[in-house]
Amino acid sequence: MSLNQISKVYATALLELAKESNSLESTEEELSAIIGVLFSEDSIRHYFLSPLVDPKEKEKTAEKSVRGKASDIVANFVTLVVRKNRFLYFQDILEDYKTLVDGLKNRSSLRVISKESLGSDVLAKITKTISSKFGRELRVTETTDPHLIGGFKLYIDDFLIDASIRAKLDGTREALLQKKIPVGAMYEN
Repeated sequence: MSLNQISKVYATALLELAKESNSLESTEEELSAIIGVLFSEDSIRHYFLSPLVDPKEKEKTAEKSVRGKASDIVANFVTLVVRKNRFLYFQDILEDYKTLVDGLKNRSSLRVISKESLGSDVLAKITKTISSKFGRELRVTETTDPHLIGGFKLYIDDFLIDASIRAKLDGTREALLQKKIPVGAMYEN
């Protein structure tokens, strides 16, 4: 199984459990918080990824860490993932779970990438416009990319709207390369 298939299998199983208990959103929030903690510290991550630590010990540690702090569904799920030695896939499982929940709720993911933060007013205008065009509620995440010259890129699920300066320069370059200069034409200053 590839990485993508493994994370989808686990995400789908978690989605079914969360649907049965009517806790789609709370399951996502709890799992997101736990994964944030597990991957925020190098020492924690190295502990769970280390082949030197006994797998049973990892499972006990995971269970002790989440039991009572999360719902039974999330606590059991985290313990299961650690038991099956799939710790490395946690972040992909969470992303696949979010995608599945978005599909159920007719919601799309909007990623805004810009050189600097666009600010809440601009982000709200973009969100409103995109939401009305696609007819969906949006889950918005904003990130910055210092490699962009200016402008922004919008990723709506698998759709890209590239309003960056780099894209405009590339388009201008391509247009100039496509222009044909007639043979024998002379230009004077």
